[in-house]
Amino acid sequence: MSPMRTPATDAQFAEAKRANLTFKRTVAEVQEQIFVGDWSVAEYGDVPKSCREGGGYEFFLRRRLPDGFSFHEQGPRKMVELHSWMALHGWKMEPIPRYSEGIDNVVVMGSKRDGNVARLDVDLLPGVAADGTIDVLQLRATSTCEPGVAIEVLERLRGPYTGRPEDPGLPSLESPRDTPLFEPFDQKTPHPKPAESDQ
Repeated sequence: MSPMRTPATDAQFAEAKRANLTFKRTVAEVQEQIFVGDWSVAEYGDVPKSCREGGGYEFFLRRRLPDGFSFHEQGPRKMVELHSWMALHGWKMEPIPRYSEGIDNVVVMGSKRDGNVARLDVDLLPGVAADGTIDVLQLRATSTCEPGVAIEVLERLRGPYTGRPEDPGLPSLESPRDTPLFEPFDQKTPHPKPAESDQ
């Protein structure tokens, strides 16, 4: 018989919320260097998942630029500028990889542990107007591992465990300036937008 599981305490949940907010704010600073408008949300980034090693939990988020967005063939240059900006702002950066002929992706990779980001990848497949192709950019980020039990935090966030956590209240679009959602399941509020003065 497995031991009875209990949801995270108020203090444990508050710590998870703090860690998640730090993680998302750090990633949002990078997003703003690329595009300040609404990004498409592929994975929101609030679900704690068990870390691969050593216990604890981590968060993972994925964002895409909105359909029709274009760097107007300046994407590769923008990614080099992003790499330089991140290096100047405390990120530990990997060199931009060089691929074989025919692979046009430009990938920026870095980490910022004091901002709770274990790894961030910005992957751009640049469009070429003459070929009728568009820019495709995806941002993926994994947080640092936080002490605690993922399922206990998840139950405070989404309610009793059902095997597949779902939350229809999460946004499909989100600006880097929006306040991230991370509230207990019984206290959810509509997704807040920044005040006019914050934009």
